[in-house]
Amino acid sequence: MPAPIPFLASISIDAVIEALGAFLQPFVGAAQIIRAQVNRVAPPAAPYVELTEILQVPLETPIDVDNGANAQTDITGPKRIDIQIDFRGPASGDWCTAVTTIYRSPYAPAQFPDGIKPLYCSDGHQMPLTTGEQQYETRWTLTASLQYNPTVSIPQQSANTLAVNIMEASQ
Repeated sequence: MPAPIPFLASISIDAVIEALGAFLQPFVGAAQIIRAQVNRVAPPAAPYVELTEILQVPLETPIDVDNGANAQTDITGPKRIDIQIDFRGPASGDWCTAVTTIYRSPYAPAQFPDGIKPLYCSDGHQMPLTTGEQQYETRWTLTASLQYNPTVSIPQQSANTLAVNIMEASQ
């Protein structure tokens, strides 16, 4: 028996992280943008930006649409995802200010792909960091909230012909 096909969302968390990274890149120049919580990977030397997904919340009850033509049901469950953005390095405060200003403007939504849009972000705040060498490193952080609309398609039984047999009841 073949292995069952997993039901995957049409938009992954990885795609949301990539879209946010693409939005941030012009504000931080050549600084590297990395994803946090990756095992056995040391962070680069500052300056860099670190993205950590911290919360997912459903925004409404999932909506299902019968897609009979493809013998499947598509279920869309809009979600809010909160991502912590840590700006590290000497210009981190300036980067944080620029990002919060533009993220809250009408310019921001057009910079994201279909199905992923910015909602709002927290105010930036300084979060001092002491390195392993006991040196102070400048870090500013904010939380960006985005909406994404993943759809999961599940197979649905269907029939395109129907056989009818007439049975006479005997008395």
